[in-house]
Formats: sequence, structure tokens, C-alpha cells
Amino acid sequence: MALLSGAAHGAWGWASHHIRITSGHPMARRFGAMGEGSWIAFPPGDHLNAHAVHIGRDCGISAEVALLVGMPDERWPHDGVPVISIGDRAVIGRGCWFNGRDRIVVEEDVTFAPHVYVTDHNHTYADPWLPVGKQIMQSDPVRIGSGTWLGTNVVVLPGADIGRNCAIAAGAVVRGTIPDHSVVAGVPAKVVRRWTKDGGWRPPLSREVPVVEGWPVGVPPDEG
Repeated sequence: MALLSGAAHGAWGWASHHIRITSGHPMARRFGAMGEGSWIAFPPGDHLNAHAVHIGRDCGISAEVALLVGMPDERWPHDGVPVISIGDRAVIGRGCWFNGRDRIVVEEDVTFAPHVYVTDHNHTYADPWLPVGKQIMQSDPVRIGSGTWLGTNVVVLPGADIGRNCAIAAGAVVRGTIPDHSVVAGVPAKVVRRWTKDGGWRPPLSREVPVVEGWPVGVPPDEG
């Protein structure tokens, strides 16, 4: 038994490091698109109606990331627009969950820490006698702007529109519109710090960040 257990653990460890779904892998054909250089780690999470999921170039998707479109017994049309779109160079941590029915757009260079949950729909609860899980669903599209970072256990709710280069603190529950260059935290999430071109960071950063030689420096879009 010990030998069998050791062999199983060894095989699992080898698979975790060496088996990936890449753009050239047969399983990549299940998705509506999967750009060159992108990969999904082993073991992959649940994929439902994957043809409605589009993945950009050079994306890294960790193990056990769920990419779900529709309900478990629902067949999604093959000729529609993508429901979940993941932009180029996105990095998605282990155990994240994307659950779409309307539209979830992740722009380029977005980073997800582990166990982030993103959904564009929820059950209503207006009927006081029908179990909530059986009530009709309402949907609102979600957008996560380019360059944004989301901490562990963040929840992004239907209708959230998160701007570019935002930092979403761990455990935050995000709804509504978040302006570009904002730091948000809390339940529900609120802007606790923001950068503007005219005023810089308000309130000021609590700790100065030194410029390290050789480290990349961001370039404003109008100067790129």
C-alpha cells in the first residue's frame, strides 16, 4: 500500500509540473479561443460550455480554475458572442471561479490571487415563499480593467465595472463602478485611496516605493 501511495503521489506531482492545456493541446479546442503562449495547469477546474470562453495570448491559468457559462444542464449556443473573455497576459491564481451568463470581460494584464470569485448573475429573492435557489436570475455584465490586481478571496458581483490599474484588497466584495487607479477594500468594497493625474495619490502612500534599477517602469498611455 505504501508503494502504491508513493507511486500515486509521484504521478500526481509529475502531472502537476509537466501536464498543461496549451493552445496546441486537443483539449484547447473546447474553448472558443485560446491564444498562443497561454496554458491551464493540472488539474484543471470545471469547464462548462467552454466554447463561450475566449482566452487571450500568454495567459497563465492555475490549477482548479472554474470557467463556467450557464447552468449545469444548459446548452449554450455556439454562434453567439463569448460570455467570458480573458485578455492577453492575464494571470489567474489557483481555485478562482468565473460564472457567467451575460458577459464577463477581463482586460489585458489582470492578475488574480487564489480563490477569487467572479459572477455576472444572481438569483432574485422577491418571492417570499419560493426557495431562493429556484427563483429567476438577474444578470448584469462585469468588466475588470487592464492592469488590475485582485487579492485572495475577492468577490466580484454582477454589474461591477472595475477601472484600469486598480488594487482590490483581499476579501473585498466589489459592486458598482470603481474608477481607474483606485485601491478598494471592505464589504461592500469602497475606495480607500486613488491616484489622479492632477493630485497624485490621495491619501498619500504610507510608504515610499523606491525606483529599483532594472525594474520596469510604467508608461502613460498617451506617451506610449
